[in-house]
Amino acid sequence: MHYLLTFRSLTYAQRASRVLERAGVTGTVSRVPKAAATRGCAYCVIVAARHRERGLAVLKSAGLEPERVLLRHADGSLEAGQ
Repeated sequence: MHYLLTFRSLTYAQRASRVLERAGVTGTVSRVPKAAATRGCAYCVIVAARHRERGLAVLKSAGLEPERVLLRHADGSLEAGQ
């Protein structure tokens, strides 16, 4: 399982990814799946489930809280994950 931390733009997702990397949390920037996008051009940072708590705390302290947190199951389905 992975968490998708959504952001309003590619720039914010890239900033979040860099902040996470500096804190030792691997995050991959990607587009939000169309089924979950609330607007046309949303991006996310994908983090492993085991890094959710630490990743969210690091982003909060950096002032980069995600718009939404989605849990992606192994079968690809998504649900609200916060």
